[in-house]
Amino acid sequence: MTRQLRFALATRCLGQELKPGLLLASRMGVGGVQLDARNEIRPAELSETGRRQFTHLLADIGLQLASLDFPIRRPLWDAERLDARIAALKQTMEFAYELKARVVTVRLGGLPGESDAAGKTLFLDVVNDLARHGNHVGVTLAVGSGREPATRLAESLKAVTAGPIGVNFDPAGSVMAGASPSEAFQQLREFVAHVTVRDAIAGADDGGSEVPVGRGEVPWDELLFLLQDSDYQGWLSVDRTQGSDRAGDAARAVQYLQSIFRG
Repeated sequence: MTRQLRFALATRCLGQELKPGLLLASRMGVGGVQLDARNEIRPAELSETGRRQFTHLLADIGLQLASLDFPIRRPLWDAERLDARIAALKQTMEFAYELKARVVTVRLGGLPGESDAAGKTLFLDVVNDLARHGNHVGVTLAVGSGREPATRLAESLKAVTAGPIGVNFDPAGSVMAGASPSEAFQQLREFVAHVTVRDAIAGADDGGSEVPVGRGEVPWDELLFLLQDSDYQGWLSVDRTQGSDRAGDAARAVQYLQSIFRG
């Protein structure tokens, strides 16, 4: 039997406080939400009782927590403030488990250069450490695919042996990198643990730009078929990071994807 795809919404694009954002997301017809673990819901600000209350709130609304996202400004493996970044990510992974989510997404920020031996070693040490912790707490870290070449990213992640590691697949990033989203997914499919739903158009000089879902160059009908065909079990989280009507664009994206999915 073909697995049903699960759609979620990154509530930060709604421009609402947390509870109103959750209620609005539920009215948009998604089954889950992605929350920002630095700007919407922080581990340090939610007690054990508060965490239980929050999971009950989600259940009452009819939503699941698809994932937590941990925004960072520097590359994941950048040496500056690395220890603090890793400690905060580990705390977020534990927090996600307590809130009944099993995926934490984080921006990768690029890969070490082909000739950067020290960078490659640091990258592998960092990702192995996080994969080991994820294995311990029961949460998969999904690194953003961004504009990194899919073949290089897959090759780099195959060297991770300390625990499971995932990819947060962003087809818009593939478009802006001048690559085929469908081919990139095929190259990364064994690692894909989460999908960020964004669209984009390629640009010759600036690398392209994000546009509303359905108006860009991501072949959504083909990509949804590939996800189903690969028995993808994770969430597809709609996000809109630009534009003057982010909430409206997100709502229309949900409708667009569901119309394709339902044929």
